[in-house]
Amino acid sequence: MKQISMWNLTPLAAVAAALFVALFAPVNARAQSQSDSKYANATITVATTANGDDSLHFFTSGCSGSLSGIGILVEINGTCWAWNQGPSVPRGLSMRITQDKLSFRHDGKEYVITDAGTVKRARDVLAPLMDIFERETALGDQQHALGEKQRDLGDQQRGVKVPVPDMSADFEKVEADAKRLSTDGGTQSDLGDLQSELGDLQSKLGDLQSQAGDAQSKLGDQQSELGDQQSALGDQQSRLGDKAKDMAPGITEKLLDILNQSVRSGTAKLS
Repeated sequence: MKQISMWNLTPLAAVAAALFVALFAPVNARAQSQSDSKYANATITVATTANGDDSLHFFTSGCSGSLSGIGILVEINGTCWAWNQGPSVPRGLSMRITQDKLSFRHDGKEYVITDAGTVKRARDVLAPLMDIFERETALGDQQHALGEKQRDLGDQQRGVKVPVPDMSADFEKVEADAKRLSTDGGTQSDLGDLQSELGDLQSKLGDLQSQAGDAQSKLGDQQSELGDQQSALGDQQSRLGDKAKDMAPGITEKLLDILNQSVRSGTAKLS
């Protein structure tokens, strides 16, 4: 699936997978009961390239742009997913469905369906999408929370502190010995003693640095674990996106059939 880089399209890629599954698998109890979903009243837009056209231009409340070649757009409450597909995609689909109305364009004419049964049929087809949208939104929330934790750990790393013992007496002794040697001069042994004192101080400071490094390393390990969790969530999103790619042509064909049947039966009224 060729994702469109100009938007954050990941959420609906996963969402659409559920929409497509509805065509080939029994609708589960959760999907059938739209009242269970917080997106039960969601407004959904589905569009494909028009007949004879080779691009999809869309301007909706939630997104705008174009797809080169044959493409499909799905929008739910302002969140968009768009991708390019091969020639098997049914063309000329443009529909918007709310809780009690379905509006669409057919052969250059605008239609509205208010028949409760037809609207329910369309929403039942779309019901699995609502379920997956919630799941995908939850994945995004988890990733966001993990990102916040990683940032917090980064702040902790930068602010790591360790207890530092009072070494002022050691520094004062070194300073006093250095002044004495500066005034009186010093033998090789005197210089060696001063060097040893400095070495002891450096060793103590090195131990403190090591402690701080260990603390930072532990925080880094926690960040790495969070990164692994984010990667796992990303894998789940990717798998849902792959399903969407495979099933996209089928779902658009199913929706187009519903609209065509509505026009033939007179259920769809010119607006």
